[in-house]
Parts: sequence; structure tokens; C-alpha cells
Amino acid sequence: MTGLCFEHAFVINLDHRTDRWAKISENLAQVGIVAERFSATGVDDLLNDRPSMALKHFLQRVDGSSPSAEHKLQTTWACMRSHLAIIRLARDAGWPSVLILEDDCEFEPFTPVVLKRACEQLQGREWAALYLGGTLKKGGKKAAISANLCEVSRVRLAHAYMVNASVYQQILDEAPESGLPLDWYYSEVLQASANTLMVRPVLARQRLFDMSDIEQVERKPKYKTRQALQRWWARMRYGRSSY
Repeated sequence: MTGLCFEHAFVINLDHRTDRWAKISENLAQVGIVAERFSATGVDDLLNDRPSMALKHFLQRVDGSSPSAEHKLQTTWACMRSHLAIIRLARDAGWPSVLILEDDCEFEPFTPVVLKRACEQLQGREWAALYLGGTLKKGGKKAAISANLCEVSRVRLAHAYMVNASVYQQILDEAPESGLPLDWYYSEVLQASANTLMVRPVLARQRLFDMSDIEQVERKPKYKTRQALQRWWARMRYGRSSY
């Protein structure tokens, strides 16, 4: 797809999750996004790179005690390492921005036309991160600044987002020391000080009926009338545009 605001995109994918790679590859081809596979950091790859005690204590406060607590701690840390490795690669290569996708990401059929318009509207604006999907948490803001862009804060999830070179080093320095999972660091720390945008309508969602490697649960649909109507309206307005 031409006219986009990124030249480099990566999909984080564990080596044994060939099923996920196959699904997202098909979906990306349908919407015209070219992305490279990035071999994800697994728990076995961490070796002496141990999760911080601050992160352990945070997860204990949020989730309480459970038999799966150690697994979640290790996989949460490994997930962060995968994202940071891509950002470090982008920094070292001098790329102005990079698109990071997780392999459970699924794009809407109207992605081509909306993404192209959003990238056009991004020109000349200062921004640190651009979310293609995510969840606005309580207390967050969402203010339209153009037809297909919003200024946001307290957006959670990190399955589809773009990072600007202006914050590469900040993320690399702060995220591991924050004591938070990466998407929480973004929502609670980075977004409080850096201009964060989000594409509207939402383009990327987490695939349903897919077992999470971190949570160890299958994502089930949660019907919300407002979101369903927004999605229906977006499909009617933008259609299944070709790229």
C-alpha cells in the first residue's frame, strides 16, 4: 500500500506459533500491509535476564496469588523484551518510525482507505506514538484533531502501534525500570508526557478465540452495543476498499 507513514513494520511471533503467523500473514495481505516476522523472545531465551522485582510486585497486586503467576511474570517480561528489541533496531538504523504488531492482531477490511487518510492527516504534526487499535481506560482522553486522528491518553494494549524516533530512547530507558507491563508503561507513563494519537475508526483488534500466551485464556467476544454500531458504521462508510 502506498502513501503510508511508515517504511518498516514487524510482527512479533514466537517460533512455535506458526498458526498465528499464518493467520496474520493472510490478514496483512488482504489489507496491503507489508511486515517482516520478528522472532519473539521466549521465556527460555531470557536466561539471566530476570524480570524486575517491581514488575513481580505489580502483577501480584493486580492479579493476586495464583498457580500461573510465575508464568505470567516471565511471559510479560519476555513480551516487553521483544517490543524493545524492535525499537532498539529502529533506533540503531535511524528509522523515523516503526510499526509494531503482535501476531494476534487482526485488521478491519476498511483499513487501506482509513490508514492512508490517517497518514495524510499526520503530516506536519508532532507525535510520539500512533495507535491503530487499543482500549481507552477510565480517566483517559480522546479528542478528535482531524477526520481520522484523535489525541488520546491512557490507551492500553500494544498489539498494533507506531513509534516515532523522538521517543525511541525514552522508551528503552524507562520501560524496563517502570515496574509495569509494557502496555501499562505506555498508558500510565509515556502517554502522560508524550503526544499520543489514535486512528479512528479503530483498525486493529485482538483476534477472538485465540489462546493468549501470557494470560493462558482464550479471548471470547464481549458484545458492546456502542462499539458494534461504530464498527458497522465504519464498514458502511469506508467499505472494503482495495489498496
